[in-house]
Amino acid sequence: MRGRRAALLAIACVGLAYCTVIQPIGWNQASHYALIRSIDAHTPRIDRYAGSTGDRARYQGHWYSSRAPGLATVSVPLYEAFERVGLTSHYRQRLGGRKNSEIVWLLGIWAATLPAVVMMFLVYRIGDRLEPGYGVLAAVTLGLGTLVLPFGTMLFSHVLSAALGFAAFALLFRERMNPERRRLWPFALAGIGAGYAVTVEYPLLFVGIVLGVYAVTMGDAVRRGALYLAGAIVGIVPLAVYNLWAFGTVTHVAYADIPKQQSGFFGIQVPDPSVAIQLLLSSRGLLTLAPVLAMGIAGTVILYRRGNRAEAAVIAAVGLIFLAYNSGYYLPYGGRVPGPRFLIATLPFLALPLGIAYRRFPGPTVALGAISAMTLGVATMTEPLVSAEGDVGMWTHQLFTGHLQPTFVKIWRVHDQWLVTAPFLAALLLGIVIAVRAAPRLRVGWRSVATGAAVAGAWTLFAIFAPHLLGIDHAAERKIVEAGDPTAVFNAYGVHPLVDLALMALGAALVCLLGARLVTARRPLPAEAPPEERETMVGPAAAAQGDRLKSTVSPI
Repeated sequence: MRGRRAALLAIACVGLAYCTVIQPIGWNQASHYALIRSIDAHTPRIDRYAGSTGDRARYQGHWYSSRAPGLATVSVPLYEAFERVGLTSHYRQRLGGRKNSEIVWLLGIWAATLPAVVMMFLVYRIGDRLEPGYGVLAAVTLGLGTLVLPFGTMLFSHVLSAALGFAAFALLFRERMNPERRRLWPFALAGIGAGYAVTVEYPLLFVGIVLGVYAVTMGDAVRRGALYLAGAIVGIVPLAVYNLWAFGTVTHVAYADIPKQQSGFFGIQVPDPSVAIQLLLSSRGLLTLAPVLAMGIAGTVILYRRGNRAEAAVIAAVGLIFLAYNSGYYLPYGGRVPGPRFLIATLPFLALPLGIAYRRFPGPTVALGAISAMTLGVATMTEPLVSAEGDVGMWTHQLFTGHLQPTFVKIWRVHDQWLVTAPFLAALLLGIVIAVRAAPRLRVGWRSVATGAAVAGAWTLFAIFAPHLLGIDHAAERKIVEAGDPTAVFNAYGVHPLVDLALMALGAALVCLLGARLVTARRPLPAEAPPEERETMVGPAAAAQGDRLKSTVSPI
């Protein structure tokens, strides 16, 4: 119980770190906010707020939000509560000289931060089932070392939809691990979660389809599949009701009225492998900024070999389908964002096998986890809403000049930037420390430290040089220009914009490796560790000596 409480406390600390930051408002958040206020005023039209956002659609003489209505629907009750206490008429904007709002910040805590915490909790529980004692490390890595960190602090719909999709998977996984129960209601509930995920973010339909296949492969396919499908239909009903209310038909969506979305299937063409490489390996690429996800891929392979083939297939299918669809979209990154936001739905699935990676490859996983937390932590506390690959140099520039995002401390007119940011950093570091303490089986040996240092060095060289030398950044920027933003090719921060951040991340990786070695040095080796794993922990000589000693001990 002590370990469980520590794990929950670590996840809570990450959630508190999210709550402290008051992020700037871009078109996406403004569009959600406009829809929330319009629904509160009993209209789906955002005519009154159309000037606040470019994410809007024109239909029969009126403006509508181009966002799916799911996030606004669950946020309206909270907004109405704010109105009742007078908060909506006495709130502050432009805290710290940034374009922000207290109301949008509080709505983001409800609609993005809380789902992120729930998602981390689910990764912890399932991860502990797959690799006992390591689930908390996978959960905290998801929260601090992936795009969930910046997006969990902003009023975007991706974290909420990802949490709903992963919750549906968690329900189905629980039934698969306990086939003797033969319960049917979890399949209907999983369908509702998957269906409402589509109401929040349309592409979650792909997750729903994959989970539907996962559900019917458990046996009793007709009844379980029918219940899952019925639940999914119930989850989509709010979307149908909104469309009928706004457009007079359940099949029309606002995306259909945006010119760029009218080519192909809502802006999606044939998948382009070169764009997939950009999404993964540019200076804003998923694996460039969060390289720990590569260890999640390695963990998925091990998961498959260990016999959890259905779960490994779900992880691989979700990842590949979303990468393929995103690579065919006319605006792959989705505008001013720190990374490919349309891939956020894949992150809890990719984070799930990280517990296995921490056990089998502790040094490299710790190193890449530290790198990922550093890159995305700096992005979160400086300027997450960048428009192109070359703009990522803005993160370290603003860090060095002390131009940081305000936190709730700024409400009391505190002017010292680092004092303002202290709550975010303190909660983040405390979450990491407690997570390591809550995973008593983690042990990092010197050989693993050396391997981790080598992996961290290789990533540093790649992040600094490869996106430019291989032409990945330039290709990504040209894609943005084709979508309508001619400023994307102007690199104000040089052709190697990640150089400072990469060196900082390398330093963080080395510090974390040494810290993990010192903290875990006295921990006993796992009794079930195979010889090759014991070698990575203590070295081949010590492992061999341990085997000889074991062979001389009497069975009694």
